[in-house]
Amino acid sequence: MNNTKEKIVSVASEMFIRDGIKAVRMDDIAHRCGMSKRTLYELFTDRTELITLALQHYLDSMHRHGEEAVERAENAFHNVWLRFTQFGPEHKLTSKVLCQLKRYYPELATDFAIQLHESVVANILDTLEEGVKEGLVMGSLDLQFYSRAMTNYIIGLDVIEENTAATGLNVDDNSIPHAVVLFLRGLATDKGREYIDNNFLKQQ
Repeated sequence: MNNTKEKIVSVASEMFIRDGIKAVRMDDIAHRCGMSKRTLYELFTDRTELITLALQHYLDSMHRHGEEAVERAENAFHNVWLRFTQFGPEHKLTSKVLCQLKRYYPELATDFAIQLHESVVANILDTLEEGVKEGLVMGSLDLQFYSRAMTNYIIGLDVIEENTAATGLNVDDNSIPHAVVLFLRGLATDKGREYIDNNFLKQQ
């Protein structure tokens, strides 16, 4: 991708995330980038292609942001804690984007959800494997299964939030930290549980 296309994708990603996918027109993107809509369509086949590339840009930026955040993690459990608890606004924003995609671009919504899910699963798997080496996670566990289970478990809170009116349940700012603690304690060795109790529970 050349520099011009990269700039457009970056701008479009920012606009789609901030203003909503449905609200942002190709005219708006062209104007923001200082070009005609015709030039925009010479660079991108259609709106769907641009949305697809913008979503990938968003996922890549989320990944970079996550990696920067966990650079200060002192061990695997702290790594997981930071990944899931330090991105409240970003987490809600991603849920909003996915909700819009489901409504207006269902095929893109499926691809976006799968990419997001698999990226989180891969990160959690790597981290849990480090946790075994650190003596925090039980080595006898099927970490492939539990990394996927944890991802489903945490991301599943979005389903509750989206259906608050129907279920009467509420997902507040403490829901994800509580969920992380409960799940990690189930995987933890005695050393791991001691770390959780002495660090994360004090923050509840």
